[in-house]
Amino acid sequence: MIKMVVFDLFGVVFSEGHMVSGTLMALLPSDAQQPVVKGFYNQYTRGEITEETFWQGVGQANNRQLREDFLNAFVFDDDMPDVIDALSKKYALSILSNLARDWGETLIDKFQFEQTFSPIIISGAVACEKPHKRIYEILIEQSQLPAEQILFIDDRLENLATAHALGMTTVHYQREADSCDYQADYCITKLGDLLNVL
Repeated sequence: MIKMVVFDLFGVVFSEGHMVSGTLMALLPSDAQQPVVKGFYNQYTRGEITEETFWQGVGQANNRQLREDFLNAFVFDDDMPDVIDALSKKYALSILSNLARDWGETLIDKFQFEQTFSPIIISGAVACEKPHKRIYEILIEQSQLPAEQILFIDDRLENLATAHALGMTTVHYQREADSCDYQADYCITKLGDLLNVL
């Protein structure tokens, strides 16, 4: 029996799943190189560097307006409010996301996630990220539930494969083609269809 539903943030809760290519690059100067930006971004979301070092690395030190514009760019999936309203009456809700600690704190506060979701596991805060096994183990430990009672929804099959290996039920929110050969327990193309799965 499922007791907790765990959401990925980007590509599930928020409609945009590509923080770098889909959002950040559009805000940076035209000469910014995506591989360089992605490299610093990955280090930052793993908690290996500070936010200051990240912005220095992408050539935007002390650009507070850019930070604000970036973190204001994310909006809920159209179905998210109705899904949360329905699920919160029966299930515990949680978040598991690859996200830098500082950005996570900002978004958690902005959207008041702590009123609805617990635990909230952010990669930058625990110094490991999906699909590494350890971040899922942290989720299980903090939820105090066996993996078999957890359903995890993500837009990337690679992240779902690890969850499945640990015993979780997996739902793929398929927004685009995915080259990973793992097949989730369920596949949806609209977030509202999660209600049918449950």
